Amino acid sequence: MERGLDAARSFLEQLEARGGRERAGLAGEFSDIQARSVSWRADKVYSTEAGSRPENVRKNRYKDVLPYDQTRVTLSLLQEEGHGDYINGSFIRGVDGSHTYIATQGPLPHTLLDFWRLVWEFGVKVILMACRETESGKKKCERYWAQEQEPLQIGHFCITLTREAQLNEDIRIRTLQVTFRKESRSVTHLQYISWPDRGVPSHPEHVLTMVEEARRLQGAGRSPLCVHCSAGCGRTGVLCTLDYVRQLLLTQAILPNFSLFDVVLEMRRQRPTAIQTEEQYRFLYQMVTQMFRAALQNVSPQYQNLKENCAPLYDNTLSLRTPQTLPALPRPSSGEVLSLCRAEASFTAVACTWARCVSKRRSLEVYCKQLFYKDILWGGAGDASPGRTHTLQCTRTLVQAPSPHMGESFMSGQTGLQVSLPPSHSTSLFPLSCFLCLSNKK
Repeated sequence: MERGLDAARSFLEQLEARGGRERAGLAGEFSDIQARSVSWRADKVYSTEAGSRPENVRKNRYKDVLPYDQTRVTLSLLQEEGHGDYINGSFIRGVDGSHTYIATQGPLPHTLLDFWRLVWEFGVKVILMACRETESGKKKCERYWAQEQEPLQIGHFCITLTREAQLNEDIRIRTLQVTFRKESRSVTHLQYISWPDRGVPSHPEHVLTMVEEARRLQGAGRSPLCVHCSAGCGRTGVLCTLDYVRQLLLTQAILPNFSLFDVVLEMRRQRPTAIQTEEQYRFLYQMVTQMFRAALQNVSPQYQNLKENCAPLYDNTLSLRTPQTLPALPRPSSGEVLSLCRAEASFTAVACTWARCVSKRRSLEVYCKQLFYKDILWGGAGDASPGRTHTLQCTRTLVQAPSPHMGESFMSGQTGLQVSLPPSHSTSLFPLSCFLCLSNKK
């Protein structure tokens, strides 16, 4: 988990360094994404021949949103009855490289059967819908689900509603029973009812709720999530990207050079016009930032207080009570003492200080293994003999994110570290019970 959090932290640091991505910067990024998307089509990097065929043109809700041939969903169910293989839908790869999402348009009256063929053939358990049937007086999606006491028959498919509830003010959840040739399956339908076309929701936290609920309902199954809005690109792309980044975080698969720009670009290589507007792109940055901060804060509630100027959380860290059982460090000869703290096993979920006695090098390596800032505290002065007390100086930056009981400092310069090694011969890592006296060289 630490590697993923390091990458998340790095992303946030870069974002803060650029002032939260100034408006012109994000606009420039999105313009670049748009330009590349246009060039792919002009240079015929990706083709849309299937969607352009005369027999399939009427199956597209919008003539300018056609699935790439390289990633389009191909239907085989019921082909023996004369139904074609085309639907305006695209596979999008997930974190593990599998077809994790099917991004598709809202069904038309004459593509309802194709929609349910898709759901059945690929074993879809959860459908995420990010639009209403009608928006601003325009039809955006044909109703493909049953209403209470009104079963819906679409070809060989019989759909009944078994449960409907409001998850929150923005999300409606339905449980559908789908029967095809005497076999029945349960499909959950999540609908975001207040997300404006080409816009962003007024309650961002509810979008995350929708993604989290979809994953909870999906369980450990490997069937794809079916995601759609009206065109299956803007709002659909936002949902797929948010879930994708969330899965990167949960599976510790975020790379050190994580780039949301690259993620969106990859989405667009699979579904045309995914994340349709600059406003939606900006919204993604907001949501990913929120996810990363929440992940870091779950490890330490103090993360939200971290500042670029490294200001301490406490006005007077020396007021923290020092245990009587351990000796306090003397004040360093230079620099101002900013924090006095103890690293204990009880704080291992937040910050751990470890020592390793390396016989070959005969030096003591001391570092702060913590989950928020990855700088390592190195000590290399003197022999690392068991049973001796070593006072080391750190020339690297010490960055520590301890619990509220430990005090906290951020600085570069001298750091006095007094460590007592137990009288044992070991090259393994073990927890230290020690004081850290952190000073800021003036």
